[in-house]
Amino acid sequence: MSVALRIVLIVAAVALVVFLLHSIKRSKMRIEDSLFWVAFSLVILLLSIFPEIAVAASDAFGFMAPVNFIFLFFIFVLILKNFAGSRRVSQLECRVQELAEQVAINQLDHYERSEAAARAQGEEAPEQVK
Repeated sequence: MSVALRIVLIVAAVALVVFLLHSIKRSKMRIEDSLFWVAFSLVILLLSIFPEIAVAASDAFGFMAPVNFIFLFFIFVLILKNFAGSRRVSQLECRVQELAEQVAINQLDHYERSEAAARAQGEEAPEQVK
């Protein structure tokens, strides 16, 4: 790996950590979500400072070149992160659906109670809530 590429990777990893810390400080990102990205940038930093790790890993796993190992490793990690994010979004969508149903039930119950109270007092029923 050339020195210029190593420097670019080091700067990019440090910039990512700084951006993450800034996002956390401004409450734009949860700390739990940022831990993955901090670890991700630390792996990039580690591989850019010590490229021998990638060479040893690619030899151990039988890759033709270290770059192939690095690409496959990062693609795999990002696919796992994408899967975890999709799973979380699906869970949140189900939760939103359940909450919307509960709010509708509560509004209907409130409307029925106010209608029954109005009838008991001999008043006109209140308008239906939309």
